[in-house]
Amino acid sequence: MNIHERLKYLREQLNLTTRAFGAAINMSGGAITNMEKGTRNVTDRTIRDICREYRVNPDWLIQGNETVFEDLTSGLELDDD
Repeated sequence: MNIHERLKYLREQLNLTTRAFGAAINMSGGAITNMEKGTRNVTDRTIRDICREYRVNPDWLIQGNETVFEDLTSGLELDDD
């Protein structure tokens, strides 16, 4: 799976339209569609915006490594309760 396919997979997992997904990162739905199709490059800034807004692991989005979402509880001392 390449970055374009991972972008589409992510959007579908979040159950968002291209328009809604793009609006959260100040992009149009058409721009998101073009990135998913591979006709538009996914820039470093777009990657940073997606990862920040949706708490996505950048290693997953860029290379397909690790898990999709960041572990927000890592480093916290949590008990079983």
